[in-house]
Amino acid sequence: MSHLGVLPVVPSPLQYLREGAEPPGFPESGSHFKRLICSGMARLCSCWIFLFFASRAFAASPDFHIERVPVANGAELITVFARFPGAAPAQNTELPLLSVLRDTLGSDDPEHDRLRYVWVLTSSRPTLIQRAAGALPFFYWRPENAHGADRTPAPVLDLGAPEHRVVTGMASEFTQLLALDPEGAIIRSSTRSYRNNLDAYRRLHILEGLAAVTQLEDDPTAAAYFTHQELIELETRLMLAGSMLGGLVSSSDLDSAYYKERARMEETRGHNWELLRQRAESNGLYFEPFGADASSTYALLWIAAEDAGSNRKFDGQFLGISDPFGDPRLKEWTGYREVRDGKEMIPLALYALDYPKVPLLVVDFRDTHRPKRREMIRHAATDTISGVLGISKFSNMPLLFGSLAFNFVRTRHGAANDRDARLQAYAEVREWLTLDQTIDPELRRVLQQRMEIMGVNPMEQSIEGEARMAQREYAALLRYAADPRGLPVRVARDRESELFADRHGVAARIGFGLAHTATFGLVKHPAENEAELAAQLDETRRVGRELALLDAVAKTPQPEVVWNMDEVRRALDDVASARLPARSAKLVAQIMSRTHDEQTRVLCARALGGYPSPDVLGGGQGGGQQ
Repeated sequence: MSHLGVLPVVPSPLQYLREGAEPPGFPESGSHFKRLICSGMARLCSCWIFLFFASRAFAASPDFHIERVPVANGAELITVFARFPGAAPAQNTELPLLSVLRDTLGSDDPEHDRLRYVWVLTSSRPTLIQRAAGALPFFYWRPENAHGADRTPAPVLDLGAPEHRVVTGMASEFTQLLALDPEGAIIRSSTRSYRNNLDAYRRLHILEGLAAVTQLEDDPTAAAYFTHQELIELETRLMLAGSMLGGLVSSSDLDSAYYKERARMEETRGHNWELLRQRAESNGLYFEPFGADASSTYALLWIAAEDAGSNRKFDGQFLGISDPFGDPRLKEWTGYREVRDGKEMIPLALYALDYPKVPLLVVDFRDTHRPKRREMIRHAATDTISGVLGISKFSNMPLLFGSLAFNFVRTRHGAANDRDARLQAYAEVREWLTLDQTIDPELRRVLQQRMEIMGVNPMEQSIEGEARMAQREYAALLRYAADPRGLPVRVARDRESELFADRHGVAARIGFGLAHTATFGLVKHPAENEAELAAQLDETRRVGRELALLDAVAKTPQPEVVWNMDEVRRALDDVASARLPARSAKLVAQIMSRTHDEQTRVLCARALGGYPSPDVLGGGQGGGQQ
């Protein structure tokens, strides 16, 4: 059992009140002091409920370590490991969480680098049994002992082409709507069930990778392997991968999306933290927040064993649990308990604080299957309406408006109706239980058992199964990276595609893709010398970085007020030395029209040599000198 550290002992204000004395440094007004004590007593007592557990509120970050493996053809594989707790400290193992491929073009200069692929090693391709189970409507259990063969791991995200997920997702959706849904209830329900389970399985592991990267951002060892900008790119792309159109967000907008999401998440956590604390306080329960950093993301509610069986009034709004004071099971509780400062405590529920609007009940210690029953009912309603009956909200206006009204009312009363947010909370709790070393081992075991019951996706693996799978996936990835016909060939092919995309517009790329498909691969990119290709890519990436800076500068009404103009002039000089891409001439014209700095305007004119005037390009006159 884990015990709370002893809080510092200070004289109680009540002691001064009983003795008729004033506390040191307090104004000489006994009546004012007494009024203040009486009015603040409820607040002092309620704060003690939280302080009782405060020493464990903010857990230390997980123990990460990172390895770098060189890949032929000028790339490297960076893998993040975390300590996976075993039954005893001596049985702890290093668990590979995710790997990132960085294309360095064979150079030691980080300016040449580009992140390419992300593998979440706790995931693998579902087995045939899992896929068959996933296609069964109303089947919400996981097949046991589903272990696939050791195959080359598939990346969960291509950072070089994030828009591919958007294209494939939309193609899959249109195929379902136009080709499969009209074939009858059996085909419609089975294919929709399969697609929903497969999509949830992929999103679960993307979210687990996101949880690891978010915690990695606060780890000091990560700075030797990832720049701050690379971590922002990783975290934001993984976050956006959960939405259908997230891959269309441009690289220049990643910073804005990152900070906006972080601000929203901190606001959500703070709101749920305070809401749950107040509900615990008003019901005489004990509130204990957890988290891998200074921002608590989970919380446990406890009850003192001596309070079980009392006649205390209980209001369960926003808590989602039944009255614990009148529950006879707690009087004869044989499950997990802790002793804190001589007081026996019984856990009641675990909540995720990242869920929008209200804390999400994840584990109910007295009714283990209650959260799963709720999730199964929600899934069954979706499978019935869209799968069996074939009714779409967007083609049935009464259903659409009725659903919106019902969800609005239910959400106002604390119901968790957002399926994607529930999946994210579930993934984050699983990751936290795996990585947090400060949790009592017995409490971790109990929570993991209940989290396994929560799973409703037949394609998922257990936490222990994912740990075993991660070792096999990493070994297979290392073999793929060492194979001369494996990952090095893929890197070379991606470089050719990157250069082709830089040279040609969207229409040309679409036409080439159609020709490549129609000729069964006979139409290919023209082969180029490897050294020449690397040199051209080096210049392309260098100009691309400078243009990203200039794109941000062009959005500023007066660049010289906000930006360091020496950096802006350096970027313009580099762009002018190369051939400015036609699609980027407009932003240089915008900078030229908005700045009053004469040297900057001269460099803009040099970069625009051979292009129309700023007026023709649409830059406008702004406040620049003529």
